Amino acid sequence: MASASLHAPFSVLIKANHLVITQTVDSVSRTLCTLDLRQKPSFYLNNGNVVCRAAQGFEFSLETLNNDEAQDLLNQLVTVQLHHSTLKDILKVTGVVLAVAALTFGYFWVKAEDIQPISTPVGLAVTSPVLSAPKPLTPLPVLSAPSAAAVRPIEPAPSPTASSEVPDDGWALPQAIRATLPSKLHNAAERKLFTVDYSSGHARTLYVFADPSCPNCKRLEPALNAISDAFNVVVFPVPVIGKEKSIAAITPVLCLPPEQRKAAWDALFDSAPDGLNLGKQSEKQASEGADSKAAQPGECDVALKALGINQVAYQAYLIPGTPWVISDDGRYVSQALLRDPLKLQAFLDEQPAQKGQEVSDASQ
Repeated sequence: MASASLHAPFSVLIKANHLVITQTVDSVSRTLCTLDLRQKPSFYLNNGNVVCRAAQGFEFSLETLNNDEAQDLLNQLVTVQLHHSTLKDILKVTGVVLAVAALTFGYFWVKAEDIQPISTPVGLAVTSPVLSAPKPLTPLPVLSAPSAAAVRPIEPAPSPTASSEVPDDGWALPQAIRATLPSKLHNAAERKLFTVDYSSGHARTLYVFADPSCPNCKRLEPALNAISDAFNVVVFPVPVIGKEKSIAAITPVLCLPPEQRKAAWDALFDSAPDGLNLGKQSEKQASEGADSKAAQPGECDVALKALGINQVAYQAYLIPGTPWVISDDGRYVSQALLRDPLKLQAFLDEQPAQKGQEVSDASQ
């Protein structure tokens, strides 16, 4: 059994194969619904509500009073799933809390060529919504409470995954949500908890979701290092390919001070066979960094949680695979463009960076 709780009226726990969602109103707790985890439910935000989607395409929404409650509930659902999957294999800890997610993200946090197919990591299991039109679901029974959130079927139309046409770039995330993504990524990167920074101080920024166990990520590394001389390159590590192996490799990197992470990240992409030394080199960097202090108790726990939040963002924004690069105007950037700096510059010149993304201090 795994459970999570935040400063919100909702509580989520797992008993056997069932996920139970309860709500406390006036010190009285009531069960909103139970979900069979064998049906692989996934969750995402839509119009200020948390939407549950089963593997068969059925959907229903959990109504909340405001966006903050919806975000808190989604964080709890994801936290319980993460903790339930990683408890035995990673830290043997109890009560993993993603409160930092609520403080960091409002609602955050393909071209088929060269994109590594993804498989959800066992250590951070969050099921992506299925790209198929949903069918109406009979409302789950709840106890009567007029002022409390209710469970009702959701209309198929608003679902971001129910689009009849997939964009040319293969990214199913609606354009309206894409438009808000750069500012969320920028704000997350400014926290220096979730990222590996290749460079800074340039006019334009590229945000990269990458896994050190991903062969195509390794092949793209030289191009990313080359363009980092002209563009800001910011990597959000995710363990979607290597699963536990990638978790073990990435966590020590994020545990380092921000200025030391790039060297440790580079060590994961050395000439050794893919995955052979994952985790070992980054741990060595963490212990032997010339200017780094010894990691204090709990610091790497924060790094593990930061990695979990990156995974939540990866899933919530329907990213198809790794490596996946997003420009500071919200567009997908193909690997062909990344390998041609002139074409990349022309591509970025087509649209300005979102406000707040441009370099504001010439001295940087």
